[in-house]
Amino acid sequence: MQPLQSSAFYDLHEIITNMFRRLWSGLPADVSFPDSLKGLGYVNIARAQDTSGRLLIGWVGRYFVNAEDEIRSIENADNYFKFFINRNPRINDRQRFHFDQAVEGIVHRRLEKEGLCRTLLPLGTPESEPHVPIFVSDDIQTKSRVVLIFGEPTNELGVIARRVAGGPGGLDKGSLVSVVRALKEQRSSTHDEACPGILLANTGETYWWPEGKRAITITGSSGVPLPSLAHRGVKYVPTLNSVPGNETAKDHVAYIFKETLSAILAKDATIDILAIGTSCELVERFLDQDANWSTWGPRLRAIALMGPVYTVEHLANEGFKDFLEKRTCAYLVSDAPLGTPIAPPGGNPNESIAPLGCPCFSSSEPWYTEVTLIKALVPVLGYLQRVALDPDFENEPIIVTERPRASSPAAEDPWEKLGEHEKPLVTVTDPEWMDKERQSARGQGNGDDVERAPGLDSDDDSGDEYRPPA
Repeated sequence: MQPLQSSAFYDLHEIITNMFRRLWSGLPADVSFPDSLKGLGYVNIARAQDTSGRLLIGWVGRYFVNAEDEIRSIENADNYFKFFINRNPRINDRQRFHFDQAVEGIVHRRLEKEGLCRTLLPLGTPESEPHVPIFVSDDIQTKSRVVLIFGEPTNELGVIARRVAGGPGGLDKGSLVSVVRALKEQRSSTHDEACPGILLANTGETYWWPEGKRAITITGSSGVPLPSLAHRGVKYVPTLNSVPGNETAKDHVAYIFKETLSAILAKDATIDILAIGTSCELVERFLDQDANWSTWGPRLRAIALMGPVYTVEHLANEGFKDFLEKRTCAYLVSDAPLGTPIAPPGGNPNESIAPLGCPCFSSSEPWYTEVTLIKALVPVLGYLQRVALDPDFENEPIIVTERPRASSPAAEDPWEKLGEHEKPLVTVTDPEWMDKERQSARGQGNGDDVERAPGLDSDDDSGDEYRPPA
């Protein structure tokens, strides 16, 4: 209830209202970066705000692609991308968002130069409507063999590993550009010398960004521009941020098989599948369904899985499980030399590898699943080529050699062989003396006046009764 205008408290009420009034325009504006390597850079420590509250940032460094195809700093060519450019984590995230956009743009332009066309899903969707882009060979309808590639659902279209594309290794090596170029050197079959067709699925960019009129990754959605630097984020609204038929990575895999392949592939074209990380499970679960396997099983020639974890115990389709054992290979995270057999289809408990249903080999990558394809690119594509050139191909039984286990010399040597300085100090104490010392410590005396708890085997339950203090 407001005071009357004639009241002496009216002026005080107006003063207090104006004193604590806060406007949205008073918040600092969100920071912005250009979507180009030259426009990105380090943030100057000196900064100021203009009259509208917009954050003014001075750039003291930018990026370029050097002769080794690596992104380096113009200010210091020995430095790679620098994420921590400011104490405000929002500014760091915004720079990362635009850096990823810039890298993706370079990768897409290179893929187009290799003869791939950008296609929007759902098919026939205009650029202004929610869509998920994919890349397909411009002559894919004439190909007798097509390689279908599913990347990690956390990465942008065409990117294998950000840590390689934006760091040591370079853009081609860290993206599917290197894979596309290698596949263009292969043959489709023994009677078709033409290279296979290529389809790059997009399991990562399923989040529609209305303001940007494009699809981005779930991780990237946290870096989109906000009304101010103080806003915490945007809420996911399915009607605004989803793409019909491609709401999730799982839905996208189903759409690729059920809608896209049926529309753009020749009816007699065979299919090879290359999947990375989580996409391995998505593809396996889709093909394990009886209806899907009966449709696509006869057209599959080979499958290569990079870092799968979905065990064969979860599969029910016997035809698909037989295909995994005979025409599928997996390359896992392992520190063993490249190509070392590390597990048969039934798994290898010594290496903590569950039964994956197919022969497993080492990728020589000890840490990151997304890097397995980069490390094992040559043998993986070689496997797909061998299967394509041999109609009767079946996996040969592999022999897994157990690696030698490191052992401690101290555990092998008997007690007598150990030196006196290597043996632990062992003493023997008289039990009666120890009991007296314990009682003395508890009762600060000889222990006669200390109330003792009943033994574990005692039948005396008098201690369970409540006794008031004397």
